[in-house]
Amino acid sequence: MYRLRLMSEYFEIAVRWAFAMQMVFWGLNGFFHWINIPPASPVIDRFVTACMETKFIMPSVKLIEIVFGLFLIMNFAVPLSLAAFAPLLFVITGLHLFHNPKPWTVLILNTLPYCLLLTLHSGPLLRLVH
Repeated sequence: MYRLRLMSEYFEIAVRWAFAMQMVFWGLNGFFHWINIPPASPVIDRFVTACMETKFIMPSVKLIEIVFGLFLIMNFAVPLSLAAFAPLLFVITGLHLFHNPKPWTVLILNTLPYCLLLTLHSGPLLRLVH
């Protein structure tokens, strides 16, 4: 029983760090432009361009990715961080699911770890609601 709990904790840490590291990386990439994001589809490109042209939406999104990604890495306010990522992941998942001909990379790298974290932290998240 102890080994199972220990393995579960290590699994949660690995998933949390994998998700958080990519959120921090892509958040910082939004400000420093280390890597160009490969084009997905014309609809997604127009949406991202419109968000960047507002000079408000994309910097806010990138700041959320950095701050709450760091919170996840530090294991600080994990339920709050997951709640903050919910609207971002909803939009990212929806855009790629409906407008990207090959959405699997984004879904596996972003949505799957996020859903696993939601499942692993469902108790504390439900306490936020009540």
